[in-house]
Amino acid sequence: MNKKLSPEDAFYENLTLGLIKTLSSVPRVCNVNLERRQPLNPCQVINWEQRHCVYLPEDMKKFYLSTDGFVLNWSYQYAPNDVRRVGYIHFPHLLQVTLLRENIENTHSVNSSGSATAIASGPTVAAKDKWDNATPIITAKTKIFEINNINELAKVCMLYDSTSSNSPRFYLLELSTLSWQFLAETFSEYLRMAIAHLGLPYWELCFSSFGLPSWTEQLFLLLAPHLLEKHELRRGRIINPACEHPYNILDPNIFRSKPKGTNKSSTSSVKSHNK
Repeated sequence: MNKKLSPEDAFYENLTLGLIKTLSSVPRVCNVNLERRQPLNPCQVINWEQRHCVYLPEDMKKFYLSTDGFVLNWSYQYAPNDVRRVGYIHFPHLLQVTLLRENIENTHSVNSSGSATAIASGPTVAAKDKWDNATPIITAKTKIFEINNINELAKVCMLYDSTSSNSPRFYLLELSTLSWQFLAETFSEYLRMAIAHLGLPYWELCFSSFGLPSWTEQLFLLLAPHLLEKHELRRGRIINPACEHPYNILDPNIFRSKPKGTNKSSTSSVKSHNK
């Protein structure tokens, strides 16, 4: 008989869509660790919003009222005595979601032919990224927040078109060209994408113009080759979770406060056995 999960265990199980169990069943994947964090209180969220003069989207707000980010990582056994930590999903503390100011006026939109068009000066030009999605138009009212830094190659950013909006989109900013690639419409979608890609290293670069490093691509081919299919629906941003396997639907209702009395220093480690 399966042991009944505690409310907190059930929360993280639902939050990660059962990813820990999935990884534990994959040969050579081991040392699956989940760092749990305490939820923020409403005043802390409001203080962040007032400091930056924006409203967090509702799903993101509920997420941080449930847990102040989290980290999930795992290792891969290349050989009997060669185990390396490679898998990594990181959602930062809310205080670490910072305003990105440098070089904003120099960012570009890249059209499908690969040519860059400056946004900050001159007439507005409609442009599209590699996947034929519209790239953002950066104006004086645009606010850009850094969510993650991917090995100094790119940054995952949350873009507000204006301070009155509470529906930011998520983009990949390529640092070498300062060009944008679309990632997700919502925070929940970005979270689900991270889980669907198993936290494989640099998974966001699947959506970049330059692609994955060769060693990372080898891991994708070993563990999730379907994510590299050229005609995979996710690449075209035509996402229908009900028809995608193994992609699951993320229910926003799981973003709820964890039970009171949770140990503040709780850090849970779930380890899988080598196969």
